[in-house]
Amino acid sequence: MSWLFRAVKQIFSQNRVSRDIYENVREITSNVINSNRQFYSVATLLQFAVIVGSMEPKKRARTVSKEKYKTTLDSKAQYYLNALKVRWMQLHDVPGLFAYQLQESRPGRRLPGKCGFYAELNADRSLKRRVPQVIDSLNPTFRPKQFNFNKVDAMEVMMTIDEERDNVEVQMIINKSPITKYHTLICPDVKKELVQRITFSSLNFCTTFMRSINDPNIRLGYNSPGALASVNHLHFHLLHIPRTLYIDNVELEPLAGNYVYRLKNSESTEAICFVIGVKDTEEDIRDKVQQIHRLTEWLCNNKLPHNLFMTQDRQTNDLRVFLFVRSTYCVSKDASVFNVGFCELVGFFPLSDEAKLQNLTEPIVIERIKDITGNAYESAYRQTKRIVDGSRSTLWPFLTYATCVVISKIK
Repeated sequence: MSWLFRAVKQIFSQNRVSRDIYENVREITSNVINSNRQFYSVATLLQFAVIVGSMEPKKRARTVSKEKYKTTLDSKAQYYLNALKVRWMQLHDVPGLFAYQLQESRPGRRLPGKCGFYAELNADRSLKRRVPQVIDSLNPTFRPKQFNFNKVDAMEVMMTIDEERDNVEVQMIINKSPITKYHTLICPDVKKELVQRITFSSLNFCTTFMRSINDPNIRLGYNSPGALASVNHLHFHLLHIPRTLYIDNVELEPLAGNYVYRLKNSESTEAICFVIGVKDTEEDIRDKVQQIHRLTEWLCNNKLPHNLFMTQDRQTNDLRVFLFVRSTYCVSKDASVFNVGFCELVGFFPLSDEAKLQNLTEPIVIERIKDITGNAYESAYRQTKRIVDGSRSTLWPFLTYATCVVISKIK
């Protein structure tokens, strides 16, 4: 069980913990191993969750009262993440649970060019993953006979988080065909059989979780139907990507309000970016999440497939929420070709074979992204301004019409 001691050391190195506590953990662990060789029990995970939970992560701006903070996701997110990492590594060693064993070191290369796209070989995912479902609508119907997250093995569920603020129950489930280490599916209210369409409560959970952890290498993504979603049961992806991505370095220009941006015209691709600041109040955050949700609802109602990506700004610790829009609807995935989901849109490319790894170029990537994007952003930018700027943008068409009427009367 040397992996466990390494994991504990890694967690401790990121937190201020005394040597006595570490030695105590080591002694407890040894006793558990000696008394129970079946070390894959929930009880053991809970024991380590408690130990990790006793450590205090780096302080972040608190958005709620002290009493309420003690019992909310804001205060517990880092503890959950620490326990999740330990559990994921533990389950990764269980024979047959994952579709394949993800290698610690994988061949990869940074594509020449100004964008800094990074491609990585992951042949097993293409060959051994579950066949993706065909989801032919942005307002799909849940089909209980198809694969959904109610059908996963109980061992695949690493933990269940009850978030009282939005009355949401979230299961953290291993991705059996992982792209990166710690690749986890965030599945809200699984028993309610929600389709793959973002809800406000799920978006608020993801936002709170991501802004409350202290690991900028943890990223969160979402693919809508028609934008590379594989399962029609609401889920988000949690990945560990320690590399600097294209999206980390893009330059932004104001779009709406003082916190919504678009990528500058000099950038190779397009996106809408909401910035949730570390000093934002609970009310500020909730307003921004509502605006993002209103935008995703508008995209669904207007049949515009989309992808979402959350990542911490490494300099400011602000949370950046990117939305990508496309005009081309992808009905199904073909593992033999270069597909575009949230990973690819932010500059990370898991590829199925060595030839593609060596032959992929920046111009090919940019051309493919522009091809699926089309002119979708024209209307998306306008709608974002309406949502964020509120009544001013909404009244503009009426005021324009009224002005024309007045001018015609004068004439």
